[in-house]
Amino acid sequence: MISGYAQEQDTRAFLKRKGIISRKAGSVSVSPIAIGTHLGEMNKEDSLRYQEAIMYAFNKGINMVDTALNYRGMRSERDIGLCLTKAVLNDTDLRREDVVISTKAGIIPGDIDAGLVPKDYLREVLLQREIIHPDEINIYRHHKHVLSPTYFDFAIGESRKHLNLETIDIYYVHNPEYSLIPLGQREFYRQIQRLFGKLEEEVRQGHIRFYGIATWDGLIGSPEAEGYLSLEQLAACAREAGGDGHHFSFVQLPFNPGKPEANHAKNQQIKGKWLTAIDAARALGLYVTVSSPLQAGAVLEKKKTLSAAIQTNGILAAMVGMKRKEHVKENASIILG
Repeated sequence: MISGYAQEQDTRAFLKRKGIISRKAGSVSVSPIAIGTHLGEMNKEDSLRYQEAIMYAFNKGINMVDTALNYRGMRSERDIGLCLTKAVLNDTDLRREDVVISTKAGIIPGDIDAGLVPKDYLREVLLQREIIHPDEINIYRHHKHVLSPTYFDFAIGESRKHLNLETIDIYYVHNPEYSLIPLGQREFYRQIQRLFGKLEEEVRQGHIRFYGIATWDGLIGSPEAEGYLSLEQLAACAREAGGDGHHFSFVQLPFNPGKPEANHAKNQQIKGKWLTAIDAARALGLYVTVSSPLQAGAVLEKKKTLSAAIQTNGILAAMVGMKRKEHVKENASIILG
């Protein structure tokens, strides 16, 4: 496995060398645009496209890559791992300390290389090996979600193997609102505090550096809405789990012309004051990354829309799905210093 993790001096120097605008987030600096790896087919053709795009992105100075255990049947993580191995260990000037890698878990994944769709992976791997128990599966619509610490112990190990990394820089609990809805508020926050305790342990073991939550509607909806997540309560859970020096540091949420609420709806209460999700995160010392800034390619003025997103006060970086080298080339031009 590749040792080390992203560090401030190295990430900042890398971005400066490449002529890319730098955004500081605690002990790292990142490019305002990151490669997202959600979209695409679970086939060799799209894997090769992603690998070419990621290597090109590193060369052009994009130093942040975002993924999840369940993306493309685990292939997205494996593609990133191949790129990191080639870039860091073989034939480029990229160092492990230069790049920030984030991934996620919580949604039951499939494994395309093992020929297992999610329901089979749940049965043949997670349940059969007693990684999780049936009563730990939370079902919301077609989603199966878990908050079990034993599952996250397993998932982090799998992601580290796929990425070929000893330490993952940012680890998100993926769409926790899918567990909140069936569990209810009280039980959900009890379980999330327990999970945060497990993630603090993973930090101490050197498996991850920071953790957070990656959501869809949970942080941007009305406080009365089903699945609403309170940033203030989540931060309180992190303090209970890890003290004032806890490592709950990042949130990811959607922000685009079709979903502008993160910067417009004052739905998060911090010390009695109602703020937008972005402002609330900033008040709590959390860094915001945004997903789906181009609505999966649906927006017409892509360059203008992406520029507006990364220039929004309080946004650290935008996760842009880029599985083609041409997309990276076009988007990288926006963030040249």
